Amino acid sequence: MSARRSPYAVVHDIDGPKVRLGVLWFAVSMGAAALARPALAIVMAIAAAAAADQLVRIHDSPGSLRDVLTHPARLIAMLGAASMPLAAAAGSDTLAAAGAATTILAVVGSGGRAPVVVLAALPVGLAAASPVLVHRLGTAAALFLLLLVAAYDAGDFIVGTGAGTSWEGPAAGIAAVAVVGFGTTVIAPPPLVEEGSATLAILVAMLAPLGPPVASVLVGDGATKARFVRRLDSLLLCGPMTAYVLAALLPSLSA
Repeated sequence: MSARRSPYAVVHDIDGPKVRLGVLWFAVSMGAAALARPALAIVMAIAAAAAADQLVRIHDSPGSLRDVLTHPARLIAMLGAASMPLAAAAGSDTLAAAGAATTILAVVGSGGRAPVVVLAALPVGLAAASPVLVHRLGTAAALFLLLLVAAYDAGDFIVGTGAGTSWEGPAAGIAAVAVVGFGTTVIAPPPLVEEGSATLAILVAMLAPLGPPVASVLVGDGATKARFVRRLDSLLLCGPMTAYVLAALLPSLSA
C-alpha cells in the first residue's frame, strides 16, 4: 500500500520539456542578476505577471492570454504582480507602495473579484520582488539566492518525480542546498562573507520546502498544473525572509 500523500504535496508536471525550460529559466534569471538590477527586475516582473494571471484564470476567469484585456481582474493581477519587482529595484518603501496600490486598484476596479486578485498578485509579486531586494545588498547576494533556490528545485524535481512519499523530493532539495551552500560559504564574496553566505543557505534550506505547499494552497491543490506559479513557488517564503534577514545582518549595505 502506498503512503498517503497530502493534497497539497506537489505532483510534478513532467509533460513537455520541463528540464530544458528549468535550465532556461535558471540561465535567464542568473544572467539578468549578473547584468544589472533593472534587468533582474524586468525578468522577475514578467514571471510574476504570468503567475498571477495563471492563478486568476484557475480560480475566476478562464481564457487565453489574448483575452486578458476583457477581464479586468486578470489585467489588474498581472499589472500589480509585475509592478512589485519593478518597484523593489528602488527599495522596500517603493515595493510597499506598489503592494498597497495593487490592493486599492483590485478593490476599485476588479468588479467584486478583489480577494482573488489580491491573493493572486501579492504573494507571487512579493516572491518575485525578493531577489531584486536582495540584489540591492550586492550582486553576489542575489546570485547566491537564485543559485540555492535552483539547487533546491532541481533536487526536489529530480527525486520527487515519481517518488512514493511526499518527503523524498524536499529532502533531496535540502541536500542539494547543503552541498551548494557549502560551496558558497567557501567562496563567500562581499557583501556576504562567510556568515552571510551560511545564513543564506540555512534560510533557503529551511524555507524553500515550505513554498511549494503554500503555492498548492494558492492554486487549490498540489496536482493542478500551474507551471508559471511553480517557477516562483520556492521563493514564496524564503525570498521575503531572506531579504529581511540579510538586510538586518548587513545594515550598512541596506540603505
